Amino acid sequence: MAAASKSSQKVKNVVIALLALWSIISLIVIVVWATSPDMKGRAQCHAELQEVTEKMEGAKVVYNKNKEALEGMVLEERRKTDQQRAENLVLLGQLNTTNVTLEECRQENVLLNSNMTIMQEDIEELRQKKANLTVQLGLLRGRKNSITAMKGDFSRPYS
Repeated sequence: MAAASKSSQKVKNVVIALLALWSIISLIVIVVWATSPDMKGRAQCHAELQEVTEKMEGAKVVYNKNKEALEGMVLEERRKTDQQRAENLVLLGQLNTTNVTLEECRQENVLLNSNMTIMQEDIEELRQKKANLTVQLGLLRGRKNSITAMKGDFSRPYS
């Protein structure tokens, strides 16, 4: 009986150990289940997925509209830039023409100033000639008067 009692004692200890193990596992399951966040049902997950998908589609639509608007703005700015480049080329051509004309006018002014200097020198020379001729005329008149006076003396009878 001692052997049977040892065997039943072993079975009893094994059963108690299994019950203790089952109790601990059950307690762990209950604690984990009680502290875990609410588990969502399949329908709720599907509804949230649908909502996120709709938001994503809406965001794609807004993104595409913004993209198209920005592309339109880029094209418009490129057109304006091209137009400004063309206008700049026209203005540059006009500026070059103006610069050529300005250079021609500057050269003409240099020539005219040179001509004015020459003419002023000619005027001064003519003034000198006039002064000399005036002096010579005065001398000739003085001689003429002297000659006339002498003729008068010769034509008068000598007394």
